[in-house]
Amino acid sequence: MIKIRSFLAGSSSLAADYGLLALRLGVAAVFIAHGAGDIFEAGVSNNIENYQGAGIPLAALAAPFTAYIQFLGGILIIPGFLTRPISVGFLVVMAGALIFVHRGESLVMGQDGSGAGFAFIMGVAALTLLLLGPGRYSVDHLVFGHQAKQSTHA
Repeated sequence: MIKIRSFLAGSSSLAADYGLLALRLGVAAVFIAHGAGDIFEAGVSNNIENYQGAGIPLAALAAPFTAYIQFLGGILIIPGFLTRPISVGFLVVMAGALIFVHRGESLVMGQDGSGAGFAFIMGVAALTLLLLGPGRYSVDHLVFGHQAKQSTHA
């Protein structure tokens, strides 16, 4: 009975760190794929026109920001470098997608690809990384983790 209770309600810092690593890798894969499509396939200039057509404000800034934060940010969070600042960028992009592209759409994806669910879950994943950080298996922890411990003991 104790093992079941521990499994259901307990937590392990090792398991949490592996979970954050898995989350980072999954989030990175999705954002890299989307950013690469925006940069190398559609082209940022085409995305500027698409953003203008969708009524997204400051399209000339929003389209390149979105493409490059997804692509470069995705690459950087694989090893867990600058995870929290990049997660803020991901949140901005997903909030923009929910507000300007998927407003009023169901969370369930339709046959035509419509639906807010994908942007919603990626926003929640980015929020989770922002709140919890990258975990122990990250460059951020290696570089900044020891400094954070020292400053709390000062």
